[in-house]
Amino acid sequence: MLKRRRIFAFLCALTAMLGVVGSAGADSTNSSGGANHVVIAQNTTDGAAVVHAGTQVVPTAGDTVTSANIAAAVNAGCVGCHSTAVAVQILIVHGSPSVFSPGNVAGAANGGCESCGAYAFARQHWIQVTGNSELSGAARAQVAQLRQEIADAASSILPSDVTTDPCVTTGDCPTRDEQLDATLGALADQLIQVVTNDLQASGATTSVLADRVEETAPGS
Repeated sequence: MLKRRRIFAFLCALTAMLGVVGSAGADSTNSSGGANHVVIAQNTTDGAAVVHAGTQVVPTAGDTVTSANIAAAVNAGCVGCHSTAVAVQILIVHGSPSVFSPGNVAGAANGGCESCGAYAFARQHWIQVTGNSELSGAARAQVAQLRQEIADAASSILPSDVTTDPCVTTGDCPTRDEQLDATLGALADQLIQVVTNDLQASGATTSVLADRVEETAPGS
């Protein structure tokens, strides 16, 4: 019961920062404007690894755009446990909203655990378009492929902890968290390029409204 309370308190604090509440891999529509994307990984089991990754590419139109992108990873009351949460969101904003307030947050925490690692990655990219805001079939296929590659990357590299990742203590090599940063950042860059190129190929004029990256890992 205590470890569940720790998880609940952490998630409530994180989601309260943006005024949204979600569940693992959840997408929702914010009534005040735009889509919310929330990815949560929570772990209370000894020796287990919990990984959740979500990639969202959606058009949005309206005078108010307040979409939020959240990744949260937490371990509580376990030994040798790991959790990874990855949230990548691309918003295709049509027109010129008068209220533009994006939110991008990554939070990771370990509570009452040993040799555990938590990692959260949140990337939010806003593309403003004049003209077409729909992706072609070919671009949607590429988005689907990159969505799978992002999920695979999140699952293939365990978050760092001081017991099993020697680079955490030696400092003379990339930690697993740093490897995750680099791999996920490169895949998100590819995703953004695919979407931008396709919109421009359709005749749309594009510009970048915002690009935000948050990565966090508390160690063990």
